[in-house]
Amino acid sequence: NTEGNQNTASGFGALHRNTEGNQNTASGFNALYFNTEGNQNTATGAEALFNNSTGSYNTVSGFMALNRNTEGNQNTATGAGALHKNIKGSYNTASGSGALANKIEGEYNTAVGFHALNTIEKGNKNTAVGAETTTLDENPTNQTVIGYNATGQADHSVTLGNANVTAVYMGEDSGATVYAAGLRTASNPVLTLSENDATFADDVTVNGEVTVASDARLKTNIVSLGATLAKLLLIDGKTYTLKKNGKQKIGLLAQDIQKVFPELVHKNDNEMLAVNYQGLVPVMINALKEQEDKLKKQEDKISRLERLVEKFMVGK
Repeated sequence: NTEGNQNTASGFGALHRNTEGNQNTASGFNALYFNTEGNQNTATGAEALFNNSTGSYNTVSGFMALNRNTEGNQNTATGAGALHKNIKGSYNTASGSGALANKIEGEYNTAVGFHALNTIEKGNKNTAVGAETTTLDENPTNQTVIGYNATGQADHSVTLGNANVTAVYMGEDSGATVYAAGLRTASNPVLTLSENDATFADDVTVNGEVTVASDARLKTNIVSLGATLAKLLLIDGKTYTLKKNGKQKIGLLAQDIQKVFPELVHKNDNEMLAVNYQGLVPVMINALKEQEDKLKKQEDKISRLERLVEKFMVGK
């Protein structure tokens, strides 16, 4: 140490190369060994922050935790090998043996649990809670993964539990409310609609009412749908078997609906078609009204014919 001030070192090789770094604390064999200019680091454990040179404000506790860090700042690593390979990523928090152990770059990642997110090499803004949590790729972004051995599925998504999880409970009395495709802000605390959809990949059972926002104040360019009966008659209900599980179902084919009501068919990221069944309600209402109008006209014709026949019979 030549110009560094207020440093504390305890252990063979601790802060061995420090020249200008200030207010560092190193406790353990070779802890902060190569630090030269880094400031206000705390390293506890053999070879903790071993390669750090200019990184500052890091807090480390555990054998070889943040071992390869050189320039990363404001990282917190607790556990043997936590953030072991991090070189210059900053603002990461790893708690657990081997947590984020293989991450080299990336910021704002939080991993809690044994080997949590230890498969990623880069990635930013990811959060994982649970032992052996991981993601499908090595450079994820904004993934939240919760539960033992759970695997994040996509960027900007939340994954709860692993493949063995069979249910997710929200509140002990099952009375919790789940908001999807909605938005609250500090200036607008009322839940409002967003442009995003909520997608379910399997059967959904609802024990209660399902309501859909339909206030006229949310809409513009409102025009009557008009006659729909002729188009509706072109759609044929089907029975079919699902390929993925062999279940027998009754429903419609998206391709059939797309031909007559393309507005009710949407394509997902995998080019698969989905049907807005709720949107068929106004179609059927207008078709019923159209059918009712035809029946009324027929009844009027029959009534006139009956009166004519009655007059004819009386005149005779």
